Amino acid sequence: MKKKSSATTVDTTLNDIPDEILSHILSFLPLKEAFRTIFLSKRWIPLSYSLSIHFDGIQTESWINFRRMLDSIMLSPLAQQYTLKTFHIDHCRFNLCKSANSTINQWLEAAKRRHIQNIFLKLGRRVTLLPTIFSCKTLVVLKLRDLKLSSMFHCCVDLPLLETLSLIDVRLNDLEDSKKLIYGCPTLKDLKTSYVTATPYVTATDGGVIAADGGLTAGEYSKPLSRLIQANIRLFEVPLRAVPNVQFLTVTNV
Repeated sequence: MKKKSSATTVDTTLNDIPDEILSHILSFLPLKEAFRTIFLSKRWIPLSYSLSIHFDGIQTESWINFRRMLDSIMLSPLAQQYTLKTFHIDHCRFNLCKSANSTINQWLEAAKRRHIQNIFLKLGRRVTLLPTIFSCKTLVVLKLRDLKLSSMFHCCVDLPLLETLSLIDVRLNDLEDSKKLIYGCPTLKDLKTSYVTATPYVTATDGGVIAADGGLTAGEYSKPLSRLIQANIRLFEVPLRAVPNVQFLTVTNV
């Protein structure tokens, strides 16, 4: 007689699924829905707080609710225990008002404390970022678009791990700020600038650049960006002497 083979069944529960897979599943949910999983069990708390912040196309009528939700995620004392990989906000058709300045800068400070790696912000010209964003030892990718930056005169730029910097439609307080920012990125590999503007300036008799208000702006670049691989810049926004050894260079005139 042949022995009957006994089939074995394995019951798999959520507790048996690795954190990496659960995090991947949560990433497909709207952040608000994903964040509600913290009420399931303690295991879900670090998974939810470590999710990347990614928003596109916030609508005007949703700003208040959006701010409250992100305050609870970014500013919660519990959140400070967990790292955050990505902070991405694209306002699209949503025009943020000046009152959003303080809130957004608070979120960025919280992101720095959580060892943020990637930041992408498109906020509109009414929003002015504080330069403290440029002192972040964990930041690898920084992309800023359609916004203003306050003066960096008293700011120390410290971005030792930054490899990608993109500045598009960014308004600076002074052209010297651009120089200060770029040379605060010693490991920069990919640089993109387009329509980076600053205080109106005129050329001085000694060849330097003097701001219309008399302040010194874009002076000499002390040394080239030695690790730069790719640069896509507009003419006069970044002196060519800063990118002499770049492997792939695109310079546009308009």
